[in-house]
Amino acid sequence: MSFFNDNVPHYFTVTLMLLKLLKFEMKLFVVLISLYLLEEAFAAPRPVDKKKETEKNKDDNKESNADIDDFGLEYGRYLKQVVQALEEDKEFAKKLENFSAEDIQKGDIARELEFVKHSVRSKLDELKRMEVERLRRLTLQEIEQNELGLYRNEDGHLLPAPPEGRKWRTIPRPHGGKGFNRKNIKVPVHIDPSNAHTFEEEDLKRLIQTATRDLEELDRKRREEFKRYEMEKEYQYRESLKNLTEDEKKEAERKHEEKKNKHKEHPRVNHPGSKPQLEQVWEEKDHMPREEFDPKVFFSMHDINGDGYLDEDEVEAILNLEVKKMYDPNNPEDDAVEMIEEYNRMREHVYSEADKDKDKRISQKEFLDLTQQQDFEEDEGWKGLDEQAPFSEEELKEYEREKQAQMQAHLEAQRQATMAGQQQSMLPQQQFQGVPQNQQFQEAPQKQQIQEVPEQQGASQDQQSKPPRQEVPQQDIVIPSQQKPEDLGKERPQVSQQHN
Repeated sequence: MSFFNDNVPHYFTVTLMLLKLLKFEMKLFVVLISLYLLEEAFAAPRPVDKKKETEKNKDDNKESNADIDDFGLEYGRYLKQVVQALEEDKEFAKKLENFSAEDIQKGDIARELEFVKHSVRSKLDELKRMEVERLRRLTLQEIEQNELGLYRNEDGHLLPAPPEGRKWRTIPRPHGGKGFNRKNIKVPVHIDPSNAHTFEEEDLKRLIQTATRDLEELDRKRREEFKRYEMEKEYQYRESLKNLTEDEKKEAERKHEEKKNKHKEHPRVNHPGSKPQLEQVWEEKDHMPREEFDPKVFFSMHDINGDGYLDEDEVEAILNLEVKKMYDPNNPEDDAVEMIEEYNRMREHVYSEADKDKDKRISQKEFLDLTQQQDFEEDEGWKGLDEQAPFSEEELKEYEREKQAQMQAHLEAQRQATMAGQQQSMLPQQQFQGVPQNQQFQEAPQKQQIQEVPEQQGASQDQQSKPPRQEVPQQDIVIPSQQKPEDLGKERPQVSQQHN
C-alpha cells in the first residue's frame, strides 16, 4: 500500500502525458485527412491508359463470349441469347416441347410469341436493338474498307491505310461513280429489317428458319471437307506408288495394309446413346455401380454448367470413351482429323434421336424420353470410319481428274510467267540497240561486234597491207588527258605514232 501511495503523483503525470500525446495525434490525423481530401478535390485527373483499358475490355468480352456458344454462325450469339430469353418463360418452354421438329423448322412456333410474358418481350426487344446496332456497325465497316479503303484502329479512329499497307480496290459504282455500291452490302435475313425496335413474330420466324438452314449448310460443308481430305490422302498414296519399282510398290502396299489393320484392332464400340454406352460412362467415369444407373442422376452429373441442357461439348464428353477405343493421338496409324469427324458423327447421331426440337441441345425431358424408347437397352454397335469409306471409287476418279486439271493449269500459268519474264528481260536490249552508250558500257558491245564480223569481211581485211604492229610496254604509252604540265614539251615516242 505504501508503494502505491508514494507513486500516485507519478501515475497521474504519466496518464496526463499520454492523453496529451493522443490528442496531438488525433489533431495530426484530422489535418492529414483534410489535406488528402483537398488534394483529391482540386488535383488534376490522373491520366487513363487507353491501351490497358482497351485490353481489359477485350478480355471481358472474350470471357463473356466464351460463355456463349455461337454455333459457328455469324449471328450465333444473338440466336443463343434469344433462346435463353424465351426459356425464361416456363409456359413457352412447355409449348415448345409439344411442337414437332418440322413445325419448329417452319417457324410455326412464332405464333406463340404473343403469349410470352411482358418482361421476356422487353428483353427480346433489347436484344433486337443490340443486334441491329451490331449489323449497322458491320455494314459501316464494310463500306469503309471496300468502298473507301479505310480502316479503324483500336481507338476507333479512321485511318487512310491498313497497317500492312493500302489495299486498293476497284469496285464499279452505280450512277456514274456517285455514292457506294449497294450490291456489295449484305442484307441480314435472320431479322426483320423493316422493324428495328421491337422483336415480333416475323423476327422469331426468320431467326428459326435461317438458323436451321445455316446449321444444316455448316454440317454439309464439314462433311464435304472431310470427304475431300480423305480423297486427298488416297490420291497422294496412289501417286506415290507410280514412281516405285515393282518390289518397292509391293513393300509400300504391305505397310499400308498393316497400318490400316492395326487401326482396326480396337475394342467393340457401343452404340452412342444406348443404355450399355451410358452405363459404361456411369461406371468408368462417374465411378458409380452399374446396377444403380439412374438416367435422371446421370443427366444432372453431366450437365456441367447446370443450365438444364446437354450442349454439344457435354455430349462429346459422354462419347469420349467410345471414340478413344478407336483413336489414340499417340499412335501413328490413328488420324486426328478422323478422330474429330468420329466425334461429329456420334454427336449428330445422338442429336437425331434425342433432340426433338432441333435446337442443338438436349433437355432433361428429351434425355429421359430417350431412355424410355424400346431400343434403348439394345446395343447394335457402331461402325466407324474404318469400316465404311467416306467416298466411292467414282468420286475418287472425279477428284483425280480435278487434280490433274489444276496441275495443268498451274503449269500453264508458270510457263506464261516464264515467257513474260524472258520478254521483259529482252526489252532493255531492244530499247537501247543503236543508241550511243557511255564509255564504261562501250567495251562489251564493241567486242560483240568484232566477234560477229562475217568471215568473208575478215578475209578481205587480211589481204590488205598493214604495217607490222609492235608490242610496246604499257608504261611507254602516254594518254594525253593524263600528261603532266612539265611533260607537254617532250617528244612522244615513235611507237605511239605508229600505234595511232
